[in-house]
Amino acid sequence: MLEHMLFQALSDGVLIMDRNRIIQEINPAATRMTGWETGHKVPYCLFCQYREVEHDEERCLLMGKNAPSYFESEMPTLYGESIPVSFSTTYLPAEDGTVEHTLLMLRDISQKKQEEEARMAKLLARQTIEAQEAERKRLAQELHDGIGQSLYSISMALGLLRQIVPESGTQLFATASATLADTMREVKQLSVTLRPPALDILGLKAALVSLIRQMEQHFSLKITMRYKLPLGLRMSSSMELHIYRIVQETLSNAAKHAKSPVIFLSLRPLSNRFGLRLTIRDKGKGFDPIHVYRHSTGLGLKHLAERTKLLQGSMHISSAPGRGTVLRFVIPFTSTEETDNEKN
Repeated sequence: MLEHMLFQALSDGVLIMDRNRIIQEINPAATRMTGWETGHKVPYCLFCQYREVEHDEERCLLMGKNAPSYFESEMPTLYGESIPVSFSTTYLPAEDGTVEHTLLMLRDISQKKQEEEARMAKLLARQTIEAQEAERKRLAQELHDGIGQSLYSISMALGLLRQIVPESGTQLFATASATLADTMREVKQLSVTLRPPALDILGLKAALVSLIRQMEQHFSLKITMRYKLPLGLRMSSSMELHIYRIVQETLSNAAKHAKSPVIFLSLRPLSNRFGLRLTIRDKGKGFDPIHVYRHSTGLGLKHLAERTKLLQGSMHISSAPGRGTVLRFVIPFTSTEETDNEKN
């Protein structure tokens, strides 16, 4: 009697089936999960439906020789869908020792699968961004050490040639020199954009100051920054790089699309000192965040969301057509950064 009560009360699905997979007894949890009842035949799981078997081999893995005591697959239900489940089996022998019945335990692992898929998606996003940053760093190094040095050598050679250029070629020489100087500046700017050297050497604040100076010159706008993080605070290089890219992407979007003459940037610690709050506000034309996120072919907002998620932070967008835009990011420190923050 007690055993039957426990059988009925189990939260996991439990059933007993015979050699032909006919259900002899089933508890309410298994019925709710699958729709099966006593007398129904247990269908093949997705793995068994498509696995290759020998001529005389049992297709059901759990009913064959050397059957595993546990495995995972998807099981068809009477609700017209398949659900991810884990299987655990115990064999109930007859008096002669042969297997007459099998006790099958079913556990719905849909949440586990969803968590695993989310974890894999996060891992893929992290690996993709890390690969992009590694390639950016390589290209920046190549531009600086390769193309940059070659252009510098050409510049030196032109300086020597200037002394022997005839009067008739002065204008042409001046044009070539000016073009070369412009190219060298563009290569240097591209190298800095790909991987800001100030970030690795001097830290986040210095890199942001340099970025703001470049943006103001390039787009003819005014950017005001309030940097309230503790003096001398150094976060992990990965965290500083992500924050830098978030600011870079947001400022670029505001300059290119919002048409805002003024942008305000604020970086300050959270009240509990276990993270930071980044706020970027513009007075541009604004937009509908939901519409842009769903229908825009650009990846700007999605990249911001991915980087914020990798930092285990949150992003909030306040905007409307004609009313400007405010982006707020809350980013926690890792354990290492918490320790550094407390020391400061």
